[in-house]
Amino acid sequence: MGMIGSYLRVSAAELAKVIDDPEWGIEHAGEAMEAEYDSASEARVWDTDKAWHAIAFLLERRNFPVDIVYGEVEFTQLEWVYGPPKYLTAQHVKEAAHALSELPFAALVEGVDPAALTAAEIYPGWDWASDDCLEYVADNYADLLPFFQAAANADEAIVVWIA
Repeated sequence: MGMIGSYLRVSAAELAKVIDDPEWGIEHAGEAMEAEYDSASEARVWDTDKAWHAIAFLLERRNFPVDIVYGEVEFTQLEWVYGPPKYLTAQHVKEAAHALSELPFAALVEGVDPAALTAAEIYPGWDWASDDCLEYVADNYADLLPFFQAAANADEAIVVWIA
């Protein structure tokens, strides 16, 4: 299965409960994962599969204003699989949604030599020179915008973790 970048949209009340009881947060995320969604904009939980590390690498190169891969705010030391989760406030989510809308994938990878991803040992350790690898990242990146826009429109926070 491997390591997967994961996101959970939460209301202000749900965020307060997750902060107060991170174990409830794990259960809430699990319940949301069991639901079926037709699109990223309808989903309560989403993931970028194994593309998370490449997305982080590419966003960092562009000085993206919000850390949407690892989160911004620490709130627990309880591990949610691969380390503790963090969250993005509703304001972070709005800022990220706006920034994502202005950064299409073509602009994100402009000037990127895929060998740089291989040299940086970006998870999952592929030979990034393959066209399929960046296509895979592009597909996962594309779903972030509707997911973040839906959360921003609903004034929600997002809990972020690597599962």
